[in-house]
Amino acid sequence: MYRRYTLDEVKRKIVDVLQNAGTGLSGVELADKTGINRMTITKYLDIMHTMGLIKKKKVGTVNVWFLETGISGIEFPVNYVQVQQRLIEFALAGEEEQARRLLISVLNSNIDQVKILTDVILPAANTVGELYSRGRLGKTERVHLAAMMSEFIDLVKFNAHAAEPKMNAHVLCVAGTDDRAPLAKSAAIAFQILGWDSRYVGSIEQDIDPFFDIDFQRYVNKVWGNKHGLMLVCVFSSSGGPLLFIVSTVMAMRGRLKGELRVATFAIEDSTSASENIDYTAKDLQTMIDWAERQYLLLVTSKL
Repeated sequence: MYRRYTLDEVKRKIVDVLQNAGTGLSGVELADKTGINRMTITKYLDIMHTMGLIKKKKVGTVNVWFLETGISGIEFPVNYVQVQQRLIEFALAGEEEQARRLLISVLNSNIDQVKILTDVILPAANTVGELYSRGRLGKTERVHLAAMMSEFIDLVKFNAHAAEPKMNAHVLCVAGTDDRAPLAKSAAIAFQILGWDSRYVGSIEQDIDPFFDIDFQRYVNKVWGNKHGLMLVCVFSSSGGPLLFIVSTVMAMRGRLKGELRVATFAIEDSTSASENIDYTAKDLQTMIDWAERQYLLLVTSKL
């Protein structure tokens, strides 16, 4: 009777063996070294190849298997700190394709996809900012790396697998300043992964004028006018002016929508004057998500 293996068990065994096989190994050799029968390992080799974890080369009539570049050294189950460190190493070395392959491979593993945003890409983006502030990066390199991190966020969006949609759970994520746009976009994607009806508005820093509040309210009415449930606006801003503008604009709509309207913000130093109108101020993206999930659960249970 054959033993049943989980995908993580097989991945770990195959990755461990291939890390020390520079010339690659055949399916027969992998079966021998891992102790997994040939029929089972052939199935999982095909799965791992589709996931982008390994590659094969035809040598005569035999498939020889290798680790994809960027996978060597990655532990399974996934160590998010390790992946974040590898990602920034690849990015700083200009090895963008290897960084992209690393992310795709991890996304296709049995992992918490939101943590790829909160524990891998956003910390890597913060590292880029810190290196620039310390004079370790020039302006052009910082701009290039920031664009790369934005592409990685999109990579998660188009490769992640969303959970079952939540009923009546709606969220708008808006950046009050351009520097918070990656964080706001990441938040929108994280909520989407968790099953929320999620929209990323973008950065409004360059668009604020005396009439923009009317325009913003018109947009909210357009997307939420006929909906019920929890309606959450998440504001990310490094400046108090745009934050106050968005908060006051949203608060003016309370009672005019069919759903329960809430406002959450990402913490900034000069946001205290707006605190009385803010339902929650988060220190990081994960705490904002946790709070939003609790608010939704409270609303759902109150309707039972």
